[in-house]
Amino acid sequence: MVKRSSHRHEHHEDKPASRGAAAHPWLLHAVVFVCGAVLMGLEIVGSRILAPYFGNSIFVWGSLISVVLAALSLGYWLGGIVADRWPRMSVLGVLIAIPGIMIALLPFAYPPLNQAIAVSNMGARLGPLVSSLILFLVPSVFLGTISPFAVRLQARAVTSVGTTAGGLYAVSTAGSIVGTLLTAFYLIVVIGVANIVHGLGFTLLLTAAAVFLGGRRVGRAAAALLCMGLVALAMFWHARTRAAESGLLLEMDSFYNHIRVAEDSGTRYMDFDNLRQSAMLLEDPWELRLRYTRFLALALAFQPEPKRVLILGLGGGSFPKRLYRDFPQIVVDAVDIDPEVLAIAKRYFQVPEDSRLRLHPRDGRRFVQETTEKYGLIFLDAYNSDTIPFHLTTREFYRELEARLAPGGVVVSNIIGTLRGPQSAFFRAMYRTLAETFPAVHVVPTYDGGGAFVLGEINILLFAMRDRTRLTRAELMARVGRVGGKLVPASDLMEYASHLLELPIRVSDVPVLTDDYAPVEILRAS
Repeated sequence: MVKRSSHRHEHHEDKPASRGAAAHPWLLHAVVFVCGAVLMGLEIVGSRILAPYFGNSIFVWGSLISVVLAALSLGYWLGGIVADRWPRMSVLGVLIAIPGIMIALLPFAYPPLNQAIAVSNMGARLGPLVSSLILFLVPSVFLGTISPFAVRLQARAVTSVGTTAGGLYAVSTAGSIVGTLLTAFYLIVVIGVANIVHGLGFTLLLTAAAVFLGGRRVGRAAAALLCMGLVALAMFWHARTRAAESGLLLEMDSFYNHIRVAEDSGTRYMDFDNLRQSAMLLEDPWELRLRYTRFLALALAFQPEPKRVLILGLGGGSFPKRLYRDFPQIVVDAVDIDPEVLAIAKRYFQVPEDSRLRLHPRDGRRFVQETTEKYGLIFLDAYNSDTIPFHLTTREFYRELEARLAPGGVVVSNIIGTLRGPQSAFFRAMYRTLAETFPAVHVVPTYDGGGAFVLGEINILLFAMRDRTRLTRAELMARVGRVGGKLVPASDLMEYASHLLELPIRVSDVPVLTDDYAPVEILRAS
């Protein structure tokens, strides 16, 4: 009795998992490789799908990663259940084709969806999370079912399941690595976000067709290819019928930004994602068009005779090129991490490049660490309202800047924030961190009104000096004559100097930002 039971159990272990599955081991390995690559490619490009509406903050990446991980967990579980009930190649093909169709159609849906979520003001955390759930959860769940389903089809016996599962998951992970590197290092700057997403969907539909053919389901393979053809026709129709945006000169994805250059009412603009970076008056390309760039001229009231100037964050380069024109004795080093920004600034915004205005495609902190030059003025213009490179906000970085200052030098930091209230934590933390390194930090808000504080979000300039002398408003207004009417008219500069904040800044409830602890996104959202 015991022997017969044992014999039946042993016979069951040797039974193949499914008819014909073992005949296609190469196909199953190819399937898990491709699906792993597509999933990670979708996650990488997902940040570019969300960035124009929610920025490129840690909340965007946290939303994407958590949604994909949740989808994989659910997909692994459901894939095992489905594989045990219907262990057939044709079912595997359906599990691949469904997310293929969904992903191929995604570029038609995500712009209006993200716009609707963004205008609903759900907040910096909830907005990208909701969008990620709607756009990426379901197709990622389907892709999560593929590896356990492939294990069920490939495993011939219970005694070989461990080896089979290990091999297939290793191949899937290898595909994920390839998909990550290919998308991040190459595809984004070559074919653009929407085309990448369409391509990921087409890749899955082609894979599904191959699986159907492997299971001798020619009709289903033809249906998968037909779906791909219909989406391609929809892409063609959408491209032909979409009205060209008036004034749009350039729209592209670089490794770091989604960049748009457009003209409107005689002004040319550069935008990164949903944020305005630069503006140039077409009839006078040297004019400082954006208000905060005119305030930057106050730096010369603190340090009137700089020999070298360092600018971290170029954008359209309106301020450095104006320095170049108005102060021929000054050498300007302008640094931007994005080489495409430098190229666009030269081509579309008439930024010169020669021995007096030198453009460097480098990370700002690396440049500061490696240069041996001393600067009379250092401008930090690399902070956006929702994309903040934290390593350019810390006490350690400010000490590196301090070491690069010439005698009497000044560091000017342009940040976007609020002066008081529940949204002011970022500004106050930046002020406290600068004050840890520099004995005197002057605050000049760029708002239009005459009150002591403005509750809304504005550009705030922080002028940090090694000199312990703290200027009063009247003293700064008396100094503006040093600039001699260059950059901006003297009367305007006098008005800007009158914005100097003389009230104390409360910093007891905000942290000093360090390389170890710089929660800038949290401070921005709090």
